[in-house]
Amino acid sequence: MGMEEFVFVGQEWWGWIIAGYLFLGGLAGLTLPIAYYYWVREKNRAMSLAGGLASFIAIVVGILLLIIDLGRPQNVMAMFTSPKLNLHSWMTIGTYIIVLFTIFSGLYTLPFIPGLGLLRKREYRKYITAIGGIAAFLGLATAAYTGFLLAAARGVQFWNTPLLPVLFVASAISSGLCLYCAVVSPILLKTSPSFREAAVRIRLELQRLDAYVIIGELFILFAYLNISLWGSPGARESALRLISGDLAAAFWIGVVIAGLIVPLLILLGYTLRRKEESTPVIIMSAIAGWLTLIGALLLRYLILHAGVIPTPIT
Repeated sequence: MGMEEFVFVGQEWWGWIIAGYLFLGGLAGLTLPIAYYYWVREKNRAMSLAGGLASFIAIVVGILLLIIDLGRPQNVMAMFTSPKLNLHSWMTIGTYIIVLFTIFSGLYTLPFIPGLGLLRKREYRKYITAIGGIAAFLGLATAAYTGFLLAAARGVQFWNTPLLPVLFVASAISSGLCLYCAVVSPILLKTSPSFREAAVRIRLELQRLDAYVIIGELFILFAYLNISLWGSPGARESALRLISGDLAAAFWIGVVIAGLIVPLLILLGYTLRRKEESTPVIIMSAIAGWLTLIGALLLRYLILHAGVIPTPIT
């Protein structure tokens, strides 16, 4: 059959709410492993508290968005209490992963809260690394799940590719790195003397990695679109909507230019060249970070919105 024998119907069941859910899941999933890395490497309590708390808040808000989309909290509970659990469904699997991640991210963050004194207790010091390792693994699983959820969805051919989870994980890594530069670092600079001593080194490490991730994300994104253009009718139609159709302006300006290229230029052209935490550096880092975060959210919405279901004309 040729393309003229299909009519393309846009999917309408997933919009901004699910885009926000997918974005926050990826953001939370990669924020905690970064905090855990700095705990294992140098016992940085400030990073662990800020990163763990940010991750926990993000995943809780994401769960609330999922509940809103499902309509009622009991619809979420039904995934756990149904006698016929569909363990082949990524929605069901992902729900378990997210709930476990929420629990372990909270357990990891709790000892770092000032005033509780939990970190001084031997049992917490003994298990904090193990709990953080489990939380970090579940965070990575959460970030990957957001892509597998779409890749396994039936009917929308644009989503049915193994490149989509890879793209979402790359975007989640960049989002997690940028959250520190846009939100966490400015707060810690004012509140944590121990963080200020390591601020330049940590910022340069995170931003250097982010530059590599953004370059990789650009390659993955264009590979994804190129494969879709030469793929099935539905995938081609969706890709064309992003490249030259009704979603092209939002995609090129919002995602590619503002969300990827401009932050990359800021990193390579300015912040990675500065060895101090001056006000201009903090502002430019925040601008790059927020642009990346907004672009990551928009990317997920546009991929959702571009999805079409090809229906043969009879």
